[in-house]
Amino acid sequence: MKKKDRQAKIMELIRTERITSQHQLLERLQAIGVDANQSSISRDLTEMMIEKADGMYQLPVRNRTSSVALIEVSSIEPVGDHLIVMKTPVGQAQLAGVHIDRLKLADLVGTVAGDDTIFIAVRDRTGQQRVIRQVLALFRGD
Repeated sequence: MKKKDRQAKIMELIRTERITSQHQLLERLQAIGVDANQSSISRDLTEMMIEKADGMYQLPVRNRTSSVALIEVSSIEPVGDHLIVMKTPVGQAQLAGVHIDRLKLADLVGTVAGDDTIFIAVRDRTGQQRVIRQVLALFRGD
């Protein structure tokens, strides 16, 4: 099963059932025929920005009042093999940096944010392209 399909099943389960642990989610996925392991589920939850609230997993709220939805990416470009420079309107870079760090991407080393610029350090050139795609997806709501 493709990651996108597995993530759709995770969303469906979290939307319709009270899921309180990764172990429970793994058991439910396996019960409906989805081949997954704890590591892939953990990565999926992080990538999908699903967190626990009141003891159970809940889907992220993506609406106009969400702080992620308020951040605009003015530009984003790779620099060398290990750096990405992202520009935002004045005052948005630090909040954007927090959201990028919360993704806990495997290719991400860290971020340094100023007022309108973020330096995003990555492990290598391949990871650089993945991080750019994931950051753009985050702020565009893909």
